[in-house]
Amino acid sequence: MDRIIPFKGIRPVKSLVEKVALFPNNLMNEIERRDEAKKNPYSFAHIVKPKIDFPDSVSKMDSKIFEHAKKYFDKLINDKILVEEPTESFYVYRQLLDGRSQTGVVACYHVDEYFNNKIKKHEHTREEKELENVEHMMVTGMSSNPLFLAYNPVNEIDTLVNQVKATVPEYHFISDNDAYHSIWVVNDPEIISRLKILFNTKVDVSYIADGHHRAASAARVAKLMREANPHHTGEEPYNYLLTCLFPANQLKIYDYNRVVKDLNGLTEEELIEKVKEKFDVIEMKEKEFAPSSLHKIGMYLGEHWFELTPKPNTFKNDPVNRLVVSILQHNILDPILGIKDPRTDKRMDFYPGTKGLTSIEKRVDKGKSAVAFALYPVSMQQLFEVSDVGEIMPPKSTWFEPKLLSGLIIYSIK
Repeated sequence: MDRIIPFKGIRPVKSLVEKVALFPNNLMNEIERRDEAKKNPYSFAHIVKPKIDFPDSVSKMDSKIFEHAKKYFDKLINDKILVEEPTESFYVYRQLLDGRSQTGVVACYHVDEYFNNKIKKHEHTREEKELENVEHMMVTGMSSNPLFLAYNPVNEIDTLVNQVKATVPEYHFISDNDAYHSIWVVNDPEIISRLKILFNTKVDVSYIADGHHRAASAARVAKLMREANPHHTGEEPYNYLLTCLFPANQLKIYDYNRVVKDLNGLTEEELIEKVKEKFDVIEMKEKEFAPSSLHKIGMYLGEHWFELTPKPNTFKNDPVNRLVVSILQHNILDPILGIKDPRTDKRMDFYPGTKGLTSIEKRVDKGKSAVAFALYPVSMQQLFEVSDVGEIMPPKSTWFEPKLLSGLIIYSIK
């Protein structure tokens, strides 16, 4: 059984791709989603976030919300806004943002690889979010946002992908966040065969960069549909995950910074003195101080930046505890500022580095937060190390951009 296979994707007609394909939902708030829906009846927001078409009083788990998503999806197909590929295909997906490009292959990946930890994880998921995703997939019968996977580069795959990219793309457009998106449909039997062989023989494992909830939800759906099918063979569509596989050397992880609303009863001077117990502290002269090496932390307090360097023996030297996010959590956030669970503590917010350090400076300067921390980005090697030992990173450790668009390539699981 092939682990990675082509499929008949459902995708927007070329003339409407920019209206259908949706900027990632985790980058939009509810008001922005509603505005998107009102001005654009083709937007995939009506399908992946159907609650935007209902009053706030309606529960997001109400069955009529998911039925609405299904009917909207069917309507886009019936109106030929979305069209199914006539043949099983791979898709080459290139993204370009701020002068940097990354190119992946959209394919179906057998769910057993997820169960067998050949698709490796590094984050916990929330039950509530999983259940919402499961219900959406079960009712609509489709998956519309690929798992963002990374793998160790394979020269032969790069060569084939570059061969495809030398032709004219099916889609080429710019999304809301100024990223360029290009899609090539790979339906040449020879190239399909060679890609299948290469991915199935050369890519033994892959790593979830983004999409842990989508992966966990799709795996739950596969289990449910297996249990409901007395003639299950393992080849049914529900056994496969919609994925986009990128060579790791093309990806960039951005810093994921923290702001804390108060100093846990301390004065600024008292906080600095406590921090000095575990860190060497240097006040910096420049504005927007960005840490320049692996374990250094920038702290913004009282309109000043401080460079924090952990003292020897203040953290364990294993894949998780040597992450700068762990060093910050175990030496400052928890023992000094009282942030026990960064996933749930409402005193702390997270800011991706793509927003710039001015975003966290402003939070402090305007009094909305008391202190901000700028972190050195996690590396792909660190992500692989944590995943390989089966451990979990602290919440909000990584930020990948550009994000994959939803509704660009859709996979039917039924």
